Amino acid sequence: MKLAATENDLARVEGLLTNERQALGETERYYAEQKGLMTDDEVQVAGAKHKLAQAKNSKEYMAAQREIEQRREALTSREGEITKLNEAVDAKKKLLADRATDVEQLKESILKDRDAAKERMAEIEGKIAELRVERDKLAADVKPDVLKRYSNIRMRRGLAVVSVRNGTCQGCNMNIPPQLYNVLQRGQTVETCPSCHRIIYWEEIMKDPAAANATTTPTNG
Repeated sequence: MKLAATENDLARVEGLLTNERQALGETERYYAEQKGLMTDDEVQVAGAKHKLAQAKNSKEYMAAQREIEQRREALTSREGEITKLNEAVDAKKKLLADRATDVEQLKESILKDRDAAKERMAEIEGKIAELRVERDKLAADVKPDVLKRYSNIRMRRGLAVVSVRNGTCQGCNMNIPPQLYNVLQRGQTVETCPSCHRIIYWEEIMKDPAAANATTTPTNG
């Protein structure tokens, strides 16, 4: 669960990183466009100044003067826009650097979690393999009809074998008949619960079979 959550966080942050990179690319393209237009504005200001110098009368002079003012205003506005864009680019680059750091930290965390998960999985698989070997050994000593009954119950109920504690089946919490409880305490036959039909055994036998057989006598209730 922890590994899956971390991988989800990584995917989310990488998505944010991709979006920010796209936004940065768009801002940089617009920045380059505005720089080019500013160069055009400077050329036009220079052209207007040349017209002013070449004016032959007051009308041409005033027209050239107005053009210079207009070009300068456009240039000033463009310079302000470029300054803002430059600040935006710097801010996005810093954000990208922070995102990239987050991604690297998450990747390191995922690698560690994966290694730990692999080790844990290998450990569990090893224990399962040991249990299967042990189960096969035990199954070889079980009568085929009992083993078949066990398999059928397990398929239907999930848990096929349960204990009986103080006359109560721990699988369905129902009391079993006193006579069946006496039979269970002897531990000589395979019995099933009349209510849930799971295979049952007397709990005390599993704790210390030798002591239980030596000290227990059949009860009537």
